[in-house]
Amino acid sequence: MSESAIYCEGYHDRAFWSGWLTYLGCTDPGIVPNLSERAPVRDPWNEKVAGGQYAYRSKSQQFIRVVPSHGKDKLVPLVLKRLENRYAKPLSRVVINVDPDTTPGGTTTGLKLQDILVSVQRVDPSAVMDANGEIAMDGGATKIALVRWESGDGPLPGVPNQQTLERLVCAALVAAYPERGPCVQSWLDTLDPPPVNVKAFAWSFMAGWHAEHGCDDFYRCLWDDAKVRGELETRLRASGVWQIAEALAS
Repeated sequence: MSESAIYCEGYHDRAFWSGWLTYLGCTDPGIVPNLSERAPVRDPWNEKVAGGQYAYRSKSQQFIRVVPSHGKDKLVPLVLKRLENRYAKPLSRVVINVDPDTTPGGTTTGLKLQDILVSVQRVDPSAVMDANGEIAMDGGATKIALVRWESGDGPLPGVPNQQTLERLVCAALVAAYPERGPCVQSWLDTLDPPPVNVKAFAWSFMAGWHAEHGCDDFYRCLWDDAKVRGELETRLRASGVWQIAEALAS
């Protein structure tokens, strides 16, 4: 018995992963045919999945746990705590997911895989970076990958200039529906003082064209739109993280 786990910053990342994993063929074990309510979900050790965590089954029936950490600073400590328990509860793959919070085209800062390797070597001194650009622990029994939400788009109306999930999503939406970007930007430009939080951009798209879904489900439902989905895939492949999700879902 083992599991894979995605550690992300918050609930909106969790919702985005929900749509992405489902699109890649994963299933939600809490959804049971002919049952109107969600069924309780238990992990491979028969413990109930709770506390804001989500669970999925990959196409090969591997158990996948999605854990919102409620803050960037809590991500790596949570992962290290889980890794310390990997012998009692084996862990095949770990994905650490962050907003770099950098300016596009600027110096690469924010959490990097090398930073994670230094921390992981406190748990397993033999941990190394493998040929696939992942961290291998215990001779490859556990693999660790980093997903940074990034988009290589240049300046665009309606798209924040900070590498975050919001920038990735807004860039995909504007590419799929070019007329929407100027509408959002015009609205934001009327505000005094102008918004400084990247969420103002995403919520403007949500309020204008996805209000029936609400804030959390907005990030999941993007994967239901073929045009947006295609633009997301283009950007996620360009940043090198699409294959990480594919490996989880396989």
